[in-house]
Amino acid sequence: MIVYALIARQKNVLAEHTVTSGNFPTITRVLLQKIPPTDSKMSYVYENHVFHYLVQDGITYLCLADSEGKRRVAFAFLEDIRRRFDAAYGGVAHTVQPFELNAEFSPTLERQVNFYNSDPASDDLSRVKSQLDDVKSRRAARGLC
Repeated sequence: MIVYALIARQKNVLAEHTVTSGNFPTITRVLLQKIPPTDSKMSYVYENHVFHYLVQDGITYLCLADSEGKRRVAFAFLEDIRRRFDAAYGGVAHTVQPFELNAEFSPTLERQVNFYNSDPASDDLSRVKSQLDDVKSRRAARGLC
């Protein structure tokens, strides 16, 4: 389950959303200082949570998920947020002030966090496996296997 998400330019947070309270905003500020601005993706374990991040064109997309969360879902979420943010703001993200886009983009973060936390379609691999199991069950019921 994703509990926190943010978008930053180096250590400057541009937008964020949290599902619950905790000290992770403070921890992410320290983590942001350690993330290189070069294109990359990585995960860090912190207690019972995992920070996942994706950096592209100097912009960091980061989420915090519980340790039970699937890595591929977290990175699918980050890629989705990256596409939406880039489509909405493009190069503007390199010049805006910290939190300047928060009021505008935080609702998008909230909506997508809710989607990736609750909709089984957000996990493509699980969805495909479920569809395959369904086909196998129907074939077995018809005596085709």
